[in-house]
Amino acid sequence: MNNTMPQVSDIRFMVRAEQPVLSARMKISYKELERQFAKKREDVLALLRPTGVYMTDVPFIIYHDYLNLDVENLDLEICFPLSIWMDGDENLQPRIIPQTKVVHCMFKGDYEEMDYLYGEMTAWIMQKGYEPEGSAYEFYYIKKDQPYDERLTKIVLPVKG
Repeated sequence: MNNTMPQVSDIRFMVRAEQPVLSARMKISYKELERQFAKKREDVLALLRPTGVYMTDVPFIIYHDYLNLDVENLDLEICFPLSIWMDGDENLQPRIIPQTKVVHCMFKGDYEEMDYLYGEMTAWIMQKGYEPEGSAYEFYYIKKDQPYDERLTKIVLPVKG
């Protein structure tokens, strides 16, 4: 466990613009997540190389059931944000994530330590008169072989209200 404060930004409200993505939705266990994420990243890079289309940010995961997470049966979507709409294939489907009101915060540290920040963000949402939409996005800003306690993650929670 690290001794630095894992929350590295204020909790903020913003409106996210619509975003074209290539994505893969699946139900998997937490143990399978890293392997699936790496596989889908290879798939998207193979699709993008010959096209001249680029990602606009780091890949992210939408946890569609974050309010009721079951680590053995996660309902999630691995997403690759693109500069423009692009057709996918049998491994990655194209879609537009619509413009959305969200609350976001940056976290630095081991993923196992993020639960408290989700609680803080949910309390902030309720305090400000919003309601959680039910999904959570995690954007992973990591370098290969980076120690877990140095990993940077942006948590984004869509809200209603």
